[in-house]
This record gives sequence, structure tokens and C-alpha cells, in this order.
Amino acid sequence: MKVAVLMGGGTSEHEISLLSGQAVCGALRERGHEVHELVLDSPVDLQAGLGAVTTEVVFIALHGGAGEDGRVQAALEQTSMPYVGSRPDPCAIAMDKARTKQLARELGVPVVDEAVFAADATDTAILDAAAALGPATVFKPVDEGSAVGVNLCDDLQSLARALAEVGRREGRWMLEPLVPGRELTVGVVCEQACPVIEIRPLHGFYDYVNKYTAGNTEYDCPADLPGPQAARVASDAMRLYRALELRDMARIDFRLDPARGHFLLEANTIPGMTATSLLPMGAAAIGMDFPTLCERLCQAAMERGADLQ
Repeated sequence: MKVAVLMGGGTSEHEISLLSGQAVCGALRERGHEVHELVLDSPVDLQAGLGAVTTEVVFIALHGGAGEDGRVQAALEQTSMPYVGSRPDPCAIAMDKARTKQLARELGVPVVDEAVFAADATDTAILDAAAALGPATVFKPVDEGSAVGVNLCDDLQSLARALAEVGRREGRWMLEPLVPGRELTVGVVCEQACPVIEIRPLHGFYDYVNKYTAGNTEYDCPADLPGPQAARVASDAMRLYRALELRDMARIDFRLDPARGHFLLEANTIPGMTATSLLPMGAAAIGMDFPTLCERLCQAAMERGADLQ
């Protein structure tokens, strides 16, 4: 196959996208495929980049922003070029944590309450909402990934400090009660759920540094859960995957409260594809090594064909 791998992008996840893209390129080359690396910062770069190479399928390794909210996918559909991943509208919904949670509620997938604020919301309004949701809360952007901008606050005082540190906000922000317990994730590859993985950062929470620094986090794959509980988590991940009309790959994240069970955190349509990433770990547990995973995803896009994009 002739594959163009899109990476970079003008977001806070630019460097991680480069790592994902380069890993995918290496895996596909290992299998003998012709690979073109396209480092993008804008849709103009996309058109120019694709026009300069001969390719049969596009692998999107862009995290956040236009690469994950459906805009790049929409541009690719205008070219009739097969691409790996979900279509524009499902990407847009999954990128929006509030819309994803609303769909989960309708499905009966457990979620916690939340309050969503515009960028110009006052600190007083946010603190008032926290008083009702708290005492411990999570304050985070509605549409960022890789734990970018996530603030875990033990009480109103720590939330006030976080608001001061964030300063001028852009976009919408979400406030949720902090769910105690364990962090879980379920990867989905070509409509097949991978085993539930437990994420255990050695210090603090699973933030940007702990996600992408080797040795900072331990992982249990499969998670040490009773069989019925693991089955419920995986089932809810697949129900959300199908309701969102996702395809090819996704990662669905949960928190597991020891008393109340699991709660959805978010859905990721373009999961990380680095050496420490969770989707490749889950795929390996079902017998799919990293080169096979990358190749299988490209084959799925090719099999759909341009007319079925």
C-alpha cells in the first residue's frame, strides 16, 4: 500500500502527534509499505501535501483540533481518498465531552453530573457550581485530549487556585465531581473490543507527563477485575462506540468507583499510537502486534473504498 500519514497539527498535542505519526510510519515501513510523512499545521498543508505524493490511503495521526474534531476528515472526504478512522460528524461529537456524555446518558452508560461553562464564565459561577457538585471536582476543557488542561481539585480553595492559574480561558470548560477509585480504558480495533486496561500512575494522576513518560505509569492488561465487572465495562464501551457510529479504532475511558461502579470519562477517536500508548497495548493482548495493527487499520479503510467513505 501507498500510505500518507498525517501528523503534527497546530494544537497542544503537536509533539505527541509527531511521535504517533512516526511510530505508525515505522510500523508500516516494517511491513514493506510505501509511506509518506505529512506534517501539517493547516488544511492548506493537507491539500498541498496530498497533491505532492501518490497515495492510496491516509492514516490520520493528528491529536486534537482539526485532526480529531472532524475538519480534516471532512476535507479528506472532498478528495474521495480512503482514510483510517471515523467520519466527520462522529468525530465532532466524540471530541465534545459534553455531547458524548449526553449520548451516554441516553444509552444508560453511567456518567456523573457536570456543569459546562463558556470561556467568559465568572470564577464565582464556577465555584458556585462546584459547591453543588463537590467537594472534590475536576475542571477541564470540553474538547482537549492527552489530559491537557485537566485540574483535579480537592476542595473549593484548590479550585479557586486552579482558576487563577488557568487565567484567561478559551472554548468551553466542564466541571465534574471527582470519581474516586481506579482509571480504566477499553480500546476498540476494527469493531473488536480489547481487554480492559487499568492505568496506575505511580505519582499523582494520569496527566500529560505521566501519560508520555516511560516508567511513570504502570498498566494492568487485562485489568484485575471480576469477570462480570470487566464484561460490563467492555460492553458499555462497545455500546457507546456503536452509538457514536465510530469505526476502525477508538479508546473509551472510565473511572471505577469501588462503591458505585464505573463511569464514562470520554471517547477518543484518534488514540495515541506511541510506544507507551494504550490502544497498541490492548491490541497486543488480542494477538495484534503494532505493525499488524497499523496495517489492519489501513486495510479496513481500503476495503471500504472511496465511494463508501
